[in-house]
Amino acid sequence: MYKKLLFFGFLLALSIGACRKEDNIIIASSELRFSTDTIFLDTVFETIGSSTYELKVYNDSKDNISIPNIRLADPNSPYRLNINGTATNNATNVEILPEDSIYIFVEVNAGEINNSPEMVVSDQILFELNGKSQNVELVTLAKQAIFHFPTNFIVLGEGANSIVIPYSIINCNSTWDATLPHVVYGYAVVDSGCTLTIDEGTDVHFHENSGLWVFDEGQLRIAPGANPGQGDSVTFSSDRLEPFYENVPGQWGGVLGGLYIGQAAKAEINNLVLKNAVNGLRTDSAVYSDQLVIRNSYILNSSRTGLYAGYSSIDAQNLVIANQGLYGLYAFGGNYSFRHCSFVNYWTQGTRQDPSVFLTNFVDFQTENGVLRVSRDLESAYFGNCIIDGNNRQELALADDEVALFNYNFNHVALKLDPDEEDRGFDVNDARFSQIFINRNNAFVSPGTNYFQLDTASQAVDQGNTTDGFLVPTDILGKIRNFNGLPDLGAYERQF
Repeated sequence: MYKKLLFFGFLLALSIGACRKEDNIIIASSELRFSTDTIFLDTVFETIGSSTYELKVYNDSKDNISIPNIRLADPNSPYRLNINGTATNNATNVEILPEDSIYIFVEVNAGEINNSPEMVVSDQILFELNGKSQNVELVTLAKQAIFHFPTNFIVLGEGANSIVIPYSIINCNSTWDATLPHVVYGYAVVDSGCTLTIDEGTDVHFHENSGLWVFDEGQLRIAPGANPGQGDSVTFSSDRLEPFYENVPGQWGGVLGGLYIGQAAKAEINNLVLKNAVNGLRTDSAVYSDQLVIRNSYILNSSRTGLYAGYSSIDAQNLVIANQGLYGLYAFGGNYSFRHCSFVNYWTQGTRQDPSVFLTNFVDFQTENGVLRVSRDLESAYFGNCIIDGNNRQELALADDEVALFNYNFNHVALKLDPDEEDRGFDVNDARFSQIFINRNNAFVSPGTNYFQLDTASQAVDQGNTTDGFLVPTDILGKIRNFNGLPDLGAYERQF
């Protein structure tokens, strides 16, 4: 039996071999077709690699073809190729099946740029065929930058739970101007007794897990004295310049947050656009009443919390905190004043349970011996002419432990609250709520693109109190606040 099966298998293999035709592979001579004739690799910083871009090469013929050579024109090119699965800048005898295609992936690292703030980097992918050649252009704009690399590190905690924070110390009393962008790796630290001033129009870019840390007794001044409006804004964002990353949350910001104002530190912030961090701005353990003064600024697209305040002192006007994965504002104890601010969360990148604004005077920590509760007085939290809105059922939460102070006041504020009053967790008929507008249609122009100007149908128009309108006479764009009547709620004044 075994011999018969072996003989049958031999005959079957012989018949299959007899039926197989020899593949005909011809040297490519007809024109190849490409998914594009030019690959524009988006702007990159010098020495920082780009994203990966793809080129598709088509064989429209009915024959197997072999391309004798695919290579970069410049042997010293800053570009890198992956040709049909092989990382190489020079490949020979590359086959493409009939009416099929292959992929070529392209990256670039522009290297150092000299004598110019930016330059165009270019090359060609050459396709050497039988008696002719074709090419695809590669073009990239590379920018020069001032880099801040870590020179030291500190370790927080012990053992497996320890966290390493790399950092560098900024020269004392430095000014960053708009001549060149700054790129930060690790944490750039404003040291004790020192001041960092960032001029209007300056772009600061942060690598993954990086941020700016204002250390104890240090000071940060962003666009001091700048007029409201985005024309001369300071921008804090990631170091990925490709359009794909324009509004991707969570690209930067280490364990301390993106911008960290530490104990006994101070910050005066004007015209800041801080976007796409993990935790955007964090303040901690205020010693001074003016720990953070922030005007005409935006905190956008944080993957976790926009503004995390741990027993802090904050004076904010014309502040927009929008579209974050957890909280817009998380405040644990402290003193706060928010006038004409917009806390709006239309997060669409996952399920969100947390409200836009959360006020508390305690935090519970899980320890080996059970839950440890730490309480801090919420001495004051004033919200005047503000909007608190979003796509959750309720966008304001209050958590009170009676052992600590819990003082707050909402005066002429549009609130998104649970329609069922019993599920809200607090009573808006309390004296701490004055002239509240519940579940109104605030009608923002384009919340999905972070534009929270009020539309013509907005019920937040002309609903503010004149006292806060007088204290904040212009809106976030520099427009007159009391336009054609009472001030509008939020950071924008509707002009019509």
